[in-house]
Amino acid sequence: MLPLADALSFAGSLSVTFLNTDHNHRLLSFFSPSQYSRFSLQPNLRFLSIPDGLSDDKPRLAYQLTELFHSLRTHSVDFFRALLLAVGNKERDGWQPVTCIIVDGLIPYFMDKAQALGIPVLAFRTISASSLWVYLQIPQMIEADELPFPADADLDEHIKSVPAMEGFLRRRDLPSMCRKATKADDKELQLFTNFAASSTRSKGLIFNTLDSLEAPILSQIDSIFHTTYAVGPLHALVKSITSSSVSTSLLAKDRSALNWLDA
Repeated sequence: MLPLADALSFAGSLSVTFLNTDHNHRLLSFFSPSQYSRFSLQPNLRFLSIPDGLSDDKPRLAYQLTELFHSLRTHSVDFFRALLLAVGNKERDGWQPVTCIIVDGLIPYFMDKAQALGIPVLAFRTISASSLWVYLQIPQMIEADELPFPADADLDEHIKSVPAMEGFLRRRDLPSMCRKATKADDKELQLFTNFAASSTRSKGLIFNTLDSLEAPILSQIDSIFHTTYAVGPLHALVKSITSSSVSTSLLAKDRSALNWLDA
């Protein structure tokens, strides 16, 4: 999302606000100070943040995403709405009102708040187009009785109900929640299915991919979404615009593997 914001900030007269959680914003400024300083010098790119609803000492771990999602949905969306109403006072802070929002496709709750205020929303999915297409087809896989499947099932068996993937998609290629699910109404399975489907409510969909890499799948997605943008690879796009790369981290860099790699 940050390379996308960086690229947009060089696109003509656009003013870009990068909204993060308070927790992640602190980590970004601490562990990626040089990049954060570069962004801070760009006059039409600014950073704002809102609470994620979790205590400071609460770990934000990948396998506990549902807890974070619940907190964002029940706690952060009101801060988000208040921020939308407060920012953009040109006389006070020199910035224009918000005219468009790009949301991370994994947190669709913010989409509804923005659209209720009449602000158009685009969804940015950082996974590949092929991955999103699989998520979108989970209901069809369940209807075709290809999901769920037994724990001892042959993982090399092909999935037949996903258009444009019939010849190569195997059970083992499906997202982990598909392989773990034992029933069609599995909570995690339904959560990510709903996230994928929510993107269809946006005005358009942005992918960090390119047509020459995923053309058949992008064609399938175009049949569902009115507008799609394949703008990747973003790291190359940013480098072509700024002659520098965006290398940001929310963690201390672990260099312990370098001696092994050098050897």
